[in-house]
Amino acid sequence: MSNRFDSPAGWSPPGSQFQTNSNTSRTLIGAFLALIVTPVGMGLAAHGALDTSRWVILGDAADRLGSTLQIIVGALLLLLVSALAGFTPIATVLAGLVWGVLPSLVYFVSPESTWRMVGDLPLMNDEMHLAINAWITNGYTFVVGLLLVGAGVAGTLRRR
Repeated sequence: MSNRFDSPAGWSPPGSQFQTNSNTSRTLIGAFLALIVTPVGMGLAAHGALDTSRWVILGDAADRLGSTLQIIVGALLLLLVSALAGFTPIATVLAGLVWGVLPSLVYFVSPESTWRMVGDLPLMNDEMHLAINAWITNGYTFVVGLLLVGAGVAGTLRRR
């Protein structure tokens, strides 16, 4: 007598017809989340960094707490995107390419079109456009983009 129970032919567990491959939905949700969170994190960090330049000019009258909190929240959002590499590595790679590497490559090839490209971004005031432009021209977006791509590649290699 066998200790193993064999299911009858053609039988499947209840609800199995509703199961889908979770990799596709996980990848889509992760990519959507990464593509939304990355520019918000970069924008907050860039705006906070721009505000820190006012510390030198205004001294104690500058809003040090506000700009410091913007940098911290922006960095935490970018950390979230990096952590997505454990969930779905392609999302982190995609966010790094779209929001970091590609805008930087545009700047490297055609620096004069960077201001126009940044100026066309919607839902931002002139100060935010200036902060994003400064991040691109100083190379921060390239560095952050490569770090996100590296986190995604590391997440892929870790799964193997």
